[in-house]
Amino acid sequence: MNSSSDTHDAAAAPADPGARRPRLSLSAQVFIALGLGIVAGLFFGELIAPVQVIGQIFIGLLQMTVLPYILVSLIGGIGKLSYAEMRLLAVQGGRFVVLFWVIALAITVAFTAAFPNWVSATFFSSSLVEVGELPDLVALYIPSNPFSSLSSSIVPAIVLFSLALGLAIIGVPNKGSFIADLDVVGDAIMRIAGFVARLAPIGVFALIASAAGTLDVEALGRLQVYIFTYIGAALLLSFWVLPALVGVLTPIRPRRLMSVSQDALVTAFATGSLLIVLPLLAERMKELLEEFDTGGQEAKSAVDLVVPINFNLPNLGKLMSLAFVPFAGWFAGTPIGAEQFPLFLFSGLLSFFGEVVVALPFLLDLMHVPADMFQLFLAVDVFTGRFGTLLAGVHTVVLAMLTAAAVSGRIKLRWAQLFRYALVSLALAVVLFGGLRFFFEVVVPQEYREYQKLVQMTLYVDRVDSKSVEVGQITPQPAGSDGTRFAAVKERGTLRVGYPKASLPFIYRNEKDEMVGLEADMAHLLAAELGVGLEFVLVKNDDIDKHLASGRIDVMMGGLLVTPERALDVKFTTPHLNSTLALVVPDYERSRFDTNEKLQKIDSMTIAAANLSYYSKFVQRHLPNVKLVPVDSPREFFLAEPGEFDGLLFSAEAGSAWTLVYPKFTVVVPKPRTVTAPVALGLPRNAPKLYDFVETWLLLQEESGALTQLQRYWLQGEGAESKEPRWSIVRNVLGWTD
Repeated sequence: MNSSSDTHDAAAAPADPGARRPRLSLSAQVFIALGLGIVAGLFFGELIAPVQVIGQIFIGLLQMTVLPYILVSLIGGIGKLSYAEMRLLAVQGGRFVVLFWVIALAITVAFTAAFPNWVSATFFSSSLVEVGELPDLVALYIPSNPFSSLSSSIVPAIVLFSLALGLAIIGVPNKGSFIADLDVVGDAIMRIAGFVARLAPIGVFALIASAAGTLDVEALGRLQVYIFTYIGAALLLSFWVLPALVGVLTPIRPRRLMSVSQDALVTAFATGSLLIVLPLLAERMKELLEEFDTGGQEAKSAVDLVVPINFNLPNLGKLMSLAFVPFAGWFAGTPIGAEQFPLFLFSGLLSFFGEVVVALPFLLDLMHVPADMFQLFLAVDVFTGRFGTLLAGVHTVVLAMLTAAAVSGRIKLRWAQLFRYALVSLALAVVLFGGLRFFFEVVVPQEYREYQKLVQMTLYVDRVDSKSVEVGQITPQPAGSDGTRFAAVKERGTLRVGYPKASLPFIYRNEKDEMVGLEADMAHLLAAELGVGLEFVLVKNDDIDKHLASGRIDVMMGGLLVTPERALDVKFTTPHLNSTLALVVPDYERSRFDTNEKLQKIDSMTIAAANLSYYSKFVQRHLPNVKLVPVDSPREFFLAEPGEFDGLLFSAEAGSAWTLVYPKFTVVVPKPRTVTAPVALGLPRNAPKLYDFVETWLLLQEESGALTQLQRYWLQGEGAESKEPRWSIVRNVLGWTD
């Protein structure tokens, strides 16, 4: 009876107003923010894009403490040790650290094997013709001015300076107070970082919402290559390569190693933070050492030193992010060449002594990969970062155990087992990366759509009345009533624009049989300024001067290159575009032609040249080993039998457009020396009034920014981007917005 009454009273009693409900952990808040960000992006679509600013602020706050933390933690962490302890770590643990670094760099290279051979081509990008300066290796690695290295965020130099200063402090007497001060500064920096970390739900929500609201489906399809490959590689390293190495070299079984440390590893995975589980990892490792009778004082001391020091070193979890740089190059159509990998890997290893958010932008810039790809990394890191943290935890566990075993003399080299371990690891890696490539190429292949985008493009400006006319149907009209060509155009009521065949992307027909292109837009603008209509006239290159003089055409467009021969019969306007001389070659031959030095070393090659007499002579003078074959149209090169031509001499801007039609070819600009080829409009030599009008009009279009906008629209592909807003619930389901 009393029991029943007690139960009733307890149920009826009001809740204690002072009692606090348990707060969600930070990791739970981040997961919720991630989910809400995806939902918000899908719901609002592009309307939510402005919240990206909040995400950028969060990134900036994260980066704020990184370089000071590197400086303080490395100097203080090393300086508080003795030379004997450093020697112990360097000799016993250092070899395993180097081994893990080699594994990480090998995985980074192997990562590229999973990149599918999807048919792809891109519009022209200014990065194609930019001549990047060779990195100053001395400034990159030698901190001659540490303050300059800090202000310029040159991570390798900062790391080297910190290591040197930390080692020097070891031998300094009375260093205790200084080390204590560094610890205080380090704690203060960590407090700032901790405060910023508490803002992670807001930052993650903003970044994910913006990405989910603006990322197109095609880009997401290509991102799966990095996401799946990263996760697969991280799991292979975490559950086989590292634990099995402990089983081969020590008496500790891999399964037992993982079971003892699983609570710490799961916590690290859930929170995305290795730092908070370091004490727990050290404690678990000491328990395991006792269990296998390797728990001497030296072994335990090794754990106490390795676990915190390793946190300041690039671990496998961090180094796996290096693979994003070659992926970004593949994604953006500017792949990293094999000869660049040594510099990339060495620079990446030193850069990753710091934080990824600082190292990756530095490496993207070093490898001349578009810097805005870093925003893509931040989006995918939400999925991949926790697997990287898991791998970092396993790395810490395995490094501590191997170092402790080495210090206590428990390492045994069993060559037969080592050979089997290496063979199985290699086989698993081949299966993983080969299987992923098969999956991407066969199971989920990406449809090539760039050609459709090109032929679906429409004029950027408002149209005037226009039509196409055969040159033979035109009655010559060299002058108007006042004896000038300008009057003839006004009295006729149309501007006759000549263009050559195959003048993509300047003037061409889209899928609706409309005349479009960069200079088609310019023609409409010019005709509107004159107050007349348009007639597009197809002419042969050899007849340009004749038709201009006779009045069959008034202006020649279509990507006309300025040459001395043409200047004798055609009056050129000021160039409105400085194109860059390039070679169009098969994709797989890109690396043969990417430097001037390589071109000089080729014994013989046959290059097609389309209407480039002056530039053909220029190339012949500088590359006597080249046989140039004139062609009337680029299509003769693209449709030629394999082996007939090694490449096509063309402009990078026009060549990029043609590779959208023939995506098995690519544009290469040999560097470091590049040659520009000006593009202008051609007018009759006996029409000064018309010339003055067009020249002044061009100047005003340049000053207003109209020409720059047209170049971005047609050459860089802005006009091919979908004009329809991204699919969203608020627009496509609820119909609340247009």
